[in-house]
Amino acid sequence: MKIYDVTMPIHKDMLVWLGDPKVSIQKTATIARDGVALSHFSFGSHTGTHVDAPSHFLAKGKSLDLIPLEKMIGECEVLDLTGIKHQEIQVSDLSSVGIKKGSRILFKTGNYILLTKKNFPKTYISLSLAAAEYLAKKEIALVGIDFLGIEKKSSPGHPVHKTLLSYGIVNVEGLNLADVPAGVYHMICLPMHVIGVDGAPARVVLIEGKS
Repeated sequence: MKIYDVTMPIHKDMLVWLGDPKVSIQKTATIARDGVALSHFSFGSHTGTHVDAPSHFLAKGKSLDLIPLEKMIGECEVLDLTGIKHQEIQVSDLSSVGIKKGSRILFKTGNYILLTKKNFPKTYISLSLAAAEYLAKKEIALVGIDFLGIEKKSSPGHPVHKTLLSYGIVNVEGLNLADVPAGVYHMICLPMHVIGVDGAPARVVLIEGKS
């Protein structure tokens, strides 16, 4: 059994979405001074590897704590799309894959290298609206991608997010799939358990050969 930790580590110099709060990690107590070590964390709800709740874009959408854990735990498939030449994932990139109701699909695009840079990239590979609608019709449970957003930057009205979230599809962003081969895995995605929020960082692992 092999375990892939596909979670971005949270640190003060990490890339965040444009306009989002920077990560702050401060020592508030030390063993030398206080007899105990204590830290204070401050970061946005969509920092690093994170899960979007429907309430992130839908006025009447459910908050993160209301997403069933069953959607985020179970079999998933990593699709290697690092060879595509276009900037948006199209239906043609998915039509040959056996996507069915309840599937969990993770897109490995090569975007992750962009997350190691200091400056926000001008372009990255995202999901097209047509492909989002295709996945919604398939009634998949979860979709993930190796960048901080699954939709192209400054997309008017955020139709890709709204399509996915309105169909109850869990959206996981900021995955590190760089060393994960295409294939089927057992996924465990556990976002922070915070009541009433629009999203939160998550620890995500993929297990190969789970018995």
